Amino acid sequence: MKNITIDTIKSEPVVSELKLAGKITVNENKVVNIFPMVGGTVTDVKASVGDYVEKGQLLAVMRSSEMANYFNDYKAAESDLSIAKKTREVAIELHQNGISSEKDLMAAESEYQKALAQLNRQTEILKIHGNTEQYRDSVGSTYLINAPISGFIITKKINSGMEIRPDDNGAIFTISDLKEVLAVANVYEKDISRINEGSETRITTLGYPDKIYSGKIEHIANILTPETNVMTLKVSLDNRDYKLKPGMFANISILFPEQLKMLAVPMKAVVFDDNKSFLVHFRKRCDVELSAVNLVKSGNDKYYFECDSLHENDLVIERNALFIYTALKKL
Repeated sequence: MKNITIDTIKSEPVVSELKLAGKITVNENKVVNIFPMVGGTVTDVKASVGDYVEKGQLLAVMRSSEMANYFNDYKAAESDLSIAKKTREVAIELHQNGISSEKDLMAAESEYQKALAQLNRQTEILKIHGNTEQYRDSVGSTYLINAPISGFIITKKINSGMEIRPDDNGAIFTISDLKEVLAVANVYEKDISRINEGSETRITTLGYPDKIYSGKIEHIANILTPETNVMTLKVSLDNRDYKLKPGMFANISILFPEQLKMLAVPMKAVVFDDNKSFLVHFRKRCDVELSAVNLVKSGNDKYYFECDSLHENDLVIERNALFIYTALKKL
């Protein structure tokens, strides 16, 4: 009695199961591609594939002639603002002493505001291109590549010493927030009618075969792939522990209820022997017997069966049923 577990036969709606092979992928809505906004020479790379980076973290540094031009424009705007500010101060003093007119004061104020706007514009350009205050006074040609979001670097196509052309349209980093991933699988045409968006799924992986992930079908493609005549579905999975890695193989089971009720027991309770299926019926201690059953369907870790000698609420041995079965056969 210490080594067995007893379960109750229940009459339940039949839950059928469609099993598919798929893969774990990143969620496209949680992916950011980073493109260089200027050309230049890569001088330092501070992140690698698989690294976790925080938003704003420095990923790489470049030296760029374009950035040098932006920096020169910034310095020129800074100088113009200094001159305009002094001119404005003189105009205010002259106007207060009655030497200059209101028109002269307004003209000086206008030039000051234009110079201020131009400096603000050049400052924003440097910020957009990653040249922050700490670099502005020392290295005007520096182009900083920072992480726009927190996440894992899943691709990296940049190395120290590399020349990047201004017309290069390839992403140098790709960052993904892996707190939510997708399980993707292909469905054959004959099974299309059995799936719907929102259908419950159970997913296992080779890396964690004993862990079952639950999710719902989030998206079903509305077209079939011409070459293979299959349709793609996606299941969103919570991955806050980061155990699921993009590229992992996944076994996806889609559960869907049918308009049918049958007797059901856990799969572990069924004993297979000589091409037949048996349950160990437990009445009380030292009062057990074998009952042959006809398995009709399986799904959701249960077998649905038919048997004239077993009924709803009867007890069967689940854990270690095989040992009891073997002992009973010898009697």
